[in-house]
Amino acid sequence: MKLIAETAWHHDGDYNFFKNLVTELSIKTKADYIKFHITLDVDEYMHTDHPGYNWAKERIFSEKQWNNIFNIALENNKKLMLLFNDKKAIDFGMKYKPELVEIHSVCLNDIKLLNHLKSKLDKNTSVVLGIGGTDVYEVEEAINLIDSDNIILMHGFQNYPTKYEDINFLKINKIINLYPMYKHGYADHTAWNNKNNVLITTLGAAQNMSFIEKHVTTNTGEGRTDWQAAISIENFNKIHEQLNILSAIKGGGQLSLNDGEKSYSTFGAMKKAAILNQDIKNGEKLTLEVFDFKRTGQSSNLSQVDILSSLNKTFTKNLKKGYCISSTDLE
Repeated sequence: MKLIAETAWHHDGDYNFFKNLVTELSIKTKADYIKFHITLDVDEYMHTDHPGYNWAKERIFSEKQWNNIFNIALENNKKLMLLFNDKKAIDFGMKYKPELVEIHSVCLNDIKLLNHLKSKLDKNTSVVLGIGGTDVYEVEEAINLIDSDNIILMHGFQNYPTKYEDINFLKINKIINLYPMYKHGYADHTAWNNKNNVLITTLGAAQNMSFIEKHVTTNTGEGRTDWQAAISIENFNKIHEQLNILSAIKGGGQLSLNDGEKSYSTFGAMKKAAILNQDIKNGEKLTLEVFDFKRTGQSSNLSQVDILSSLNKTFTKNLKKGYCISSTDLE
């Protein structure tokens, strides 16, 4: 399970603040990826009548500034996750060969943007589709448009902040079951000061997620963009600890017994084993009449099913009443 530290527009155009934030995330967190929203052409992203148009125009960074920001993360062994809002951003960002690139739900079916990204992809790039707050038919259309085997569906949405009763894990699980061929992620936007923030995020991770995303800040509670869901570095690292525990609990999914299960299911001390209810002579047959299943201080390598499948096998030695039957006693 991979952990993503989301920065979004939390910089509010303050380059020095952003450099410090990315430095802190790179040095002090257990993040696997740092996520950046790249907008280089606001006029492609927004019409001039959008209330956020001038706000965004005043806050975008240059390619040189983005290059410096990326290098802070890369020099500290953090991987890049780049969210693109326009084609110019795609051309710039793909030069860094990011493992993860994202199309936000607001652009999910922008065929021009998707086709441009598609033309830049290689086999090592996974496309994250933000599907929070979208209908299934929109998700299906985006999957068909991007036409890649390396798709990650990112669940979760931000309604400043997201109320836990709006998260709807049951719906998320239904979508996961619709698309078992893809990896899935959960972007949690619970309020930064919600006492259950870490718990809710961990529960989201438990829905068979491969990626968990959280907004992180150095200034919790400060009224910057996306501040409502931006948690502290300390809480971000607590989530990392919880995800490690969750991964250990989750296990590998193998049906064979692990060492702990084997020690629990010892035949004799824990599970009932076959105990002779009479003396047996060499050459006699194993029948239902000569044993009972009981818990015992002795141990056996034969399960109850093994014993039943061994009926009519021949004993190879003389045995006393009260003896626990093992495979070496039969042929």
